[in-house]
Amino acid sequence: MAFEGAVGWHGGQVRPAGEGYWEHLLQVVDVLVRGLGVMDVDLLRAGLLHDVVEDTDGTLEDVAERFGERTAGFVGAVTIGPEGRTAYLDKLAHASRDVLLLKLSDRYSNVQRLHTHPRVGKQRSYYAETVARFVPLAVVDKRLEELYTAWAAAYSYLEGPVDTVEAADKLAAAVHREQVDKSGEPYVLHVRGAAPIARRDGADEYQQMAALLHDSVEDTSCTLEQLTELGVPAQVVEMVDALTHRAGETQDDYLTRLIRTPAAVPVKRADIEHNSSPARRSRLDPETQERLRKKYAHALEVLDR
Repeated sequence: MAFEGAVGWHGGQVRPAGEGYWEHLLQVVDVLVRGLGVMDVDLLRAGLLHDVVEDTDGTLEDVAERFGERTAGFVGAVTIGPEGRTAYLDKLAHASRDVLLLKLSDRYSNVQRLHTHPRVGKQRSYYAETVARFVPLAVVDKRLEELYTAWAAAYSYLEGPVDTVEAADKLAAAVHREQVDKSGEPYVLHVRGAAPIARRDGADEYQQMAALLHDSVEDTSCTLEQLTELGVPAQVVEMVDALTHRAGETQDDYLTRLIRTPAAVPVKRADIEHNSSPARRSRLDPETQERLRKKYAHALEVLDR
């Protein structure tokens, strides 16, 4: 009932990256139940309804009438009111444990997809606010403290320009989060496999960064403009652009364009070598293996010209 009520109030609302708002609501409940072992029905209802008052035309009175005063009390405690955001955040520091579990679960759901927000400035400000305001509150539960500590480290590339291999690795891990390759392995393992191959063959730091980010524009919501805003060096952005297969572009046209950026060619070779490794090929069906073998052999022929 609470989920139906939440969906009814939120209607067709979507998150910044375009996914349905209901996905966020279920993620909050998932953190509460599976992450924190919460079984309190009112608190779980509030997990689904926590944004009703703040983001829809629903009121606390509506929530109380349909789901009870206690559920409405939790919703009210995590709703930014007329006092404004700063006063609200100050108040959270003195909130009850249950309210903190609710709000921290909500925030944790939000920050998991921070990299998908279309505005880099928003990504950075939200990261800074989370580290300053919410990470200290996570001590309320050891499990939350561990989750937030790991998250803050993973997204620390938002603290400054992404101008090192280490920062590029964190960015790559973020944008490829939850993606898998054709064999079902985490996709980030591929870009992390291509980078050391490029380094072995003499790639400089910029080329290693390009190896880590070579699929970030082609296969995720990240854009070349966002890479620039994040502080990725222009030379790296140029290589990523060259390595990105554009819509409607034939393979030969793509390769011909790529070789006009000579620094990107060793990165592409590293990409092909990692994709062609026996360990990766063995996880694919024979037909796919043969198709990719021909594709990569042709690509190397073009790159050798």
